[in-house]
Amino acid sequence: MQMSMTQTLFGGLLAVVFIFIIGRKLNLSSYWSAILAGLLPFLGYLGYGVSHPQDGDVLAIHLVVFMATAAVLGVFSITWKKKEKMHWAPKLIIAFFIMLAILNAALLSVATHGLPDWVTSLILPSEDQQQVHTVFPGVIPHDRNKLYEPHQQQIEQQRHLGWQVEMEGLDDLKGGVRQTLKLTLRDAQGQPIAADRVMLGFWRMANSKDDRTMRLQPAGAGIYQGEAMLSDAGRWVVEIHIERGKDVYHTKKSLLVNDPS
Repeated sequence: MQMSMTQTLFGGLLAVVFIFIIGRKLNLSSYWSAILAGLLPFLGYLGYGVSHPQDGDVLAIHLVVFMATAAVLGVFSITWKKKEKMHWAPKLIIAFFIMLAILNAALLSVATHGLPDWVTSLILPSEDQQQVHTVFPGVIPHDRNKLYEPHQQQIEQQRHLGWQVEMEGLDDLKGGVRQTLKLTLRDAQGQPIAADRVMLGFWRMANSKDDRTMRLQPAGAGIYQGEAMLSDAGRWVVEIHIERGKDVYHTKKSLLVNDPS
């Protein structure tokens, strides 16, 4: 089962606290309890990454958060055991890490789910005038930059074709939900076109490993259908590729896939 970063990060934090408490109950020193509390959840996350590959920056975030949390628990435990008043410097460091964890959690929530509705209504343009999306769109992988090279000749050829392409279902796509897509193809006079091949390509701006293609099957005069299920919500790019003999129609557009909830 694919888990979100929020689930793995905060689930791991709970595991850090639980393992530290168990270690102290077994009379392990605060040092070794903290080492095990930070290391074991991260090793578990590495095991999860074998079947669900993660980027290096995501691994680094989990390592730092788990070990920092374990270190804070260790410092508190030692101070409590000695019944000593903690110096202001360690308090400042601990407060810094707590604020950093809260800030990262807030940014992660905004990047994944967007700003709450009451916040967008206060600081962003009115939703009555335009659709507002605050979810992080992701970055463009280097191997996809070539898709932004000029295609002036192809655009001119498509303009002469005069084909009318209508796509239904793209705006309703939700992450992890299988849905039907329908494409209607007509010529300049509005007559249906029998294409040799109609393809859709989906590529993820945040992770090229999620890329996929599908072929739409004829479902009537000038109508082509198929079922698509994209792995996750967020910003995608959809490509429409149609062939009829030597004639080729190719276009792409930005696509925002909604959260299933």
